[in-house]
Amino acid sequence: MATPTRKRSDASPRKKTVSKPSTAAAPAKLANGNGTSPSNGEVLRQLYFALLKCRMVAEYVQRQLPSANYDFAIGHEAVVVATTFRLRAEDTITASGANLAARVGAAAPLQNSLAQGDTNNSCGSGLGAVVTPASLSNDPFNLGTGVALVHKVERKGNVVIALCTEESPALDRWGEALKFAGTHKLPILYVIKSRASDPACSGPQNEHLDDFSFMARDYGFPGIIVDGRDVVAVWRVAQESLHRARNDSGPTLIDCTMESAKDPLAQMEHYMRKRSVWDDGWKKRISRQIQAEIDAAVAEPAAKA
Repeated sequence: MATPTRKRSDASPRKKTVSKPSTAAAPAKLANGNGTSPSNGEVLRQLYFALLKCRMVAEYVQRQLPSANYDFAIGHEAVVVATTFRLRAEDTITASGANLAARVGAAAPLQNSLAQGDTNNSCGSGLGAVVTPASLSNDPFNLGTGVALVHKVERKGNVVIALCTEESPALDRWGEALKFAGTHKLPILYVIKSRASDPACSGPQNEHLDDFSFMARDYGFPGIIVDGRDVVAVWRVAQESLHRARNDSGPTLIDCTMESAKDPLAQMEHYMRKRSVWDDGWKKRISRQIQAEIDAAVAEPAAKA
């Protein structure tokens, strides 16, 4: 099938779809897998809990398993947490085996990662299956497109979240996957992280990523640019995109830029305080809860040895 023609003029400036800052309004209600709608405050607390768990697990692995070949992504947790939050049991996440946040976000058993640091093992959970076989662990978009085709044929409303955290996504490797997904309206969200625009990285904004977003739109589906350090903003974009995918409207590419230096956890705390849903005692309790889970995950393999 021929590639759709560009509707914009080559002489006209490119326009990006950018999500509005999360401080504009309270987040919409989120329907979970059981069909109920938690309150806005509950959604915010669940998002913060997931962010904090990713952070604490990554910090533990950095301290205790320095040789593990993981992408720790300290400060980048919102990209994974917000796009994989409360998926259905039958949904799928495809990501590199090195993506520690994806494993934690999908509720994979912590002992698999904390005790061994094995980035090649596949893992699954009741909140989305993470597909990371060793032979495909570095190709989440092509793998995810194939899984999305299966979901499309099954017609059960299940979706794929394909996560790529590479610094320079390979257009030549994934162009056909995006084109196929757009042509067949596959239920998949492609998520990229614009590392090149991170203040810690040298050089100008990576035009390679800019072209990637516009290529998605050329193939007939949205390419949305959002602040990758703002968990609520990413969550909103992901929820809208999931709704489209589940209703047979096709894929979305979400480009999470890392331009700011803000900490997602600190920003989320500020956001919750403004909405009177923050409690210091609650933060201490969940911190202890997460630490206890980490300790139990580490102790279990040791007890069996």
